[in-house]
Amino acid sequence: MTQASMEKSSTSSSPCTLKVAVVGGPQYDRLYERLPLFEKETGHRVEIIFRGSHPELNDYLASTFQQSSPPELDLVSTHIKYAPSQVHFLQELDYDQVSEQERAEFLESALEASKVQGRLMQLPRMVDSRVLFYRADVFEKLGLSPPTTWQDLLTVAGKIHKAALPVPSLTAKELGPTPEIIQGYVFPGKLSGLFGTFYELAMMEMRHPEALFDREDRPIFEEAVVVNVLKYMRELVTSNAVPHDIEKYYFDEVSSMFSEGKVAMVADWPSFYGGMKRKLRSVHPDARIGVMRYPVGPNGKRSAYSGMHSFSIPKSCRYPEQAAQLLKFLVRDDQQWIEASESGSFPTKKAVLHRLVEEIELRRLAASDVIEQAEEARLDSERLACLKATVENDMAMFPHLKSYPDLEDALYLMIQDAIMGRVSPEEAASKMKVRACSP
Repeated sequence: MTQASMEKSSTSSSPCTLKVAVVGGPQYDRLYERLPLFEKETGHRVEIIFRGSHPELNDYLASTFQQSSPPELDLVSTHIKYAPSQVHFLQELDYDQVSEQERAEFLESALEASKVQGRLMQLPRMVDSRVLFYRADVFEKLGLSPPTTWQDLLTVAGKIHKAALPVPSLTAKELGPTPEIIQGYVFPGKLSGLFGTFYELAMMEMRHPEALFDREDRPIFEEAVVVNVLKYMRELVTSNAVPHDIEKYYFDEVSSMFSEGKVAMVADWPSFYGGMKRKLRSVHPDARIGVMRYPVGPNGKRSAYSGMHSFSIPKSCRYPEQAAQLLKFLVRDDQQWIEASESGSFPTKKAVLHRLVEEIELRRLAASDVIEQAEEARLDSERLACLKATVENDMAMFPHLKSYPDLEDALYLMIQDAIMGRVSPEEAASKMKVRACSP
């Protein structure tokens, strides 16, 4: 919807106060700073009554919609992974709310992923798919090449740890008798981040597409595949390729480790990119960042755990017409451009992605004569090319199951026990199969 058409449509609805619950964090909050513009354009007010991480938001929504009286909520943040389990309190978006023309503005894959059993339940805000960042200066110093396979990554990460390079942001006084050293690699060691890491590794391990879920999305969890993945993840820990306390890290901590110069390789989300790049260069100006698509797995494929953030209108909505205006404002081209150009998120609108590709290429060509600007423009261009190729070819999408979030919550604990050596990979795989396949 254009700004002009939005202003025109706003005259047909009375001003009101819309209450919303949204996902929060540095990579998300910039969008909410634009809400005063919506208020100015429409005359409506927006009150954020809850803002938190996705696990916190999910808990809030679950408890809120279990109450006997309907909550006063008019719009919520969600995710294509969580929407199937929330469909009982979300509205389907019909063609009166989102027209055929407005639907056509989205990437086809993004709009299709926003459907639950063929019904459009959300509008996609951004695509989440990870690529691998690495410290090119550290690799060069140690004579290492970027990993082409996951076995290469294990070997390279172990060599980086063995090199015992001190974290460069620390002063001599801060180093002390046992200086902190640069780790080789890190991944989220708990919650959905751990299960996602397992999931993508399993997708690169299995020899046929139904090793985890069958064609009807029913859990299978072939033990041979699960055992091999758990053995690999355990070896990452025992070989010092990852920190020994890996189970305490979640997405924010993983990203911070790279931006603080404490790890040489990390798989990270698009919306962390802008902040990560700026922070690393503030603490270590000489750092050089490299970026690549994932290494290939034993089956010769790449697979990156992926999803999409989105917004939905709950059934509790008191002002459907006004909420639809806010929904479309939040995913409007100008909003997506700000998130893509400032934080690095991957847009879901065709026009925004086209503009992003063009402007980054123009910036790369214009900066060719200034070394520092040329380096950043090169990285921006390579990162977008890797991310675009990942979104087009390597996305590992989870099944649209109502029970998927509960399954994820239960299985990550078993994965964690295996990689930390509390149980064997075989025992963990057996337990995972039983839990996954239980009604």
